[in-house]
Order: sequence, then C-alpha cells, then structure tokens
Amino acid sequence: MKKLIILLMYFIFISCSQKEGCMDSSACNFDDKAENDDSSCTYSEEYYDCDSNCLFDENLNGICDELEILGCTDLNACNYNENATEDDGLCSYPEPNYDCDGNCLSYNYECGDCEYTFFTEVPHSINILSGNNCFKNQDLDVINQIISLNNLDYNSPLEVGTQTWYDGRLRIWIAGNYFSGVNVPLDTLPENFGNLDDLRSLYLEWNNIKVMPESFENLTNLISLYFSNNGLTNIINNIGNLTELYNLDLGYNEIKTIPNSFAELTNLQYLWLFNNQIETLPNGFCNLNINWSEMDPAWYPYFAIGGNELCENIPECILNSSHFESSLDQFYYSFLVEMPQNCED
Repeated sequence: MKKLIILLMYFIFISCSQKEGCMDSSACNFDDKAENDDSSCTYSEEYYDCDSNCLFDENLNGICDELEILGCTDLNACNYNENATEDDGLCSYPEPNYDCDGNCLSYNYECGDCEYTFFTEVPHSINILSGNNCFKNQDLDVINQIISLNNLDYNSPLEVGTQTWYDGRLRIWIAGNYFSGVNVPLDTLPENFGNLDDLRSLYLEWNNIKVMPESFENLTNLISLYFSNNGLTNIINNIGNLTELYNLDLGYNEIKTIPNSFAELTNLQYLWLFNNQIETLPNGFCNLNINWSEMDPAWYPYFAIGGNELCENIPECILNSSHFESSLDQFYYSFLVEMPQNCED
C-alpha cells in the first residue's frame, strides 16, 4: 500500500511539472514550449491575421477584399449606396433640371421648361440666330456623350467646335479637326447622335471616325454633310432617309460599298466619293438628280468619284462622267486632280 501511494504521488508530481499552454500551431497564442494543451487557444477572425490586419487588402483602405461592398459612393448620385465601401464607377445622376424620380425642377429653372438648360454666358464660338441662352438638353446630351467617349478636355458642351443654334436647337456644327472645329481628332460618335434631328449642316472632316452610327438615319433635316478624311468604312443602310441632303462629301475615306437607299437622295446636288475603295454602285444610282459632268460657278465639280476600284459593271452615267477619274486635292479642295480607278488587281 505504501508503494502504491508513493507511485501515485510520483505521477501527480510528473503531471504537475508539465508546462501547459496552447499547442495548436495555427492559433494566435501557440506556445511551442507547452507540453499539455490547456484549451486556451485563440484564433484570428476570418480574413484577418492575429494582429487584426487584413490578409488581403489590395487598395489598402483597411477593409479586407472579401468584405468590400461595391456600389456608388457619391452622395449626389441617384443610386448612392450607404453600405458601399468601394465605388464601382456606376453612379447614375438625374437629367439636367430633373430630380432622381424624373420630376421637373422648373421652379428654379430660367427657361421655364425642363427640356432646356440656361447658360448665363456662352463662348464666342456660339452663334444664336434666334432665341436666348436656353439650349435643348437633347442636343447637349449628344455633345456631352462625344466629350466623354473621346476623353475631350472641355468643361461645357458649348465649347466643342463652332455651333449655330436656332430657338434652342443646334442647326450648324463645325466639329472637324481644325482651328474652328474641335482641334483634336474625334474617334467615336455616340449612338444617340441621331438626336441632333434639327441639324442642317455638319462638318466632321479630318477626324478618325471609322463608323457612322445607325442613328444618322434620324438626321432628316440635314442639308450638308462633310465627312471627308476620316477613314470611314461604312455608310448607314438607311442613308436614303436624309432626303434633304444637298451636299455630301465622303472623300478620302475607306468606304467599300454604297447602300441601295442611296438612290433615294433625290435632292442631292453635290456628291463627292473620290479616294475610297468603292467597287460597285447600287441599282438606281443614275436616277440621282446630279449634273454628272459639269462644274459649278466656283469651279467645283457637282460629282467626282476618282480613286476608287470601279472596274466592272459601271453605271453608264458614271462611266460617261467627265469626273469618273477626278478628285480634289486632299488638303484644301482647291483644284481638281486626276485620280484613276485602281484596277491593277
């Protein structure tokens, strides 16, 4: 019995002499000297280390990437999200002179109509033929889209090119890449471009615009369109909708085909298609009311189509035209140049 008591006391002594502590190596208080786990292990919260620092925080804002909430963080936006921790770039705002619910704020609006915006001052490049400093939002929105899409450095849509307005609508817009225009090349036109439906004259020369938006078909009041030197590759299928067109300059582009509706441009008097890649012309092309071979009093041709690839099945009116292989000099359009069709291949 005495020996049993001594042995029991020995085991108690041995047990009491073992160091207790946390023996889980993944715990924050892991003790590598502990010999007996005392269930005291503590662990970091999910997504954090033991010092309460985020394991992943790419933008270093103190919020772990896994806990970030994307949303609009602008208090002035219609879709502001008070729970968002990181802006998603998708903030939306009310239209000018409207609140977020689409209600008109006419009580503090100079023009008395939410469809227009009043400008206290306008640039010298603005010509107002009739009306006051109220400009239709429908037109301003298109120009703002152009500013955004092309990353232009303008503070107001009224600063873009030379503009002529009539009763709040844009009538003439000079937006070519030169001094009186935008003076910086445009690459893209927005799909809502057709909302400029009161436009009468449009100048877009010397830009880098490759595609004519389909909404161009809505420019039914357009009389003059100057779209040369752009690298333009297409003409919209419904160009025939532009029945008021009188002047059309599409020279020095990369156009390959002419749509069938082209024959519906019955008011067209000047048509310049030189220096493109046109291979064929649509049926009815000769029905256009154009003087195919004559010059106007200023010695400009009414028609010229040199420098294309018209080699076979050429309509008689074109083949017999004095300007079948004529072009204008590229930079100033000041004199005729001979430009044969490219039929080498």
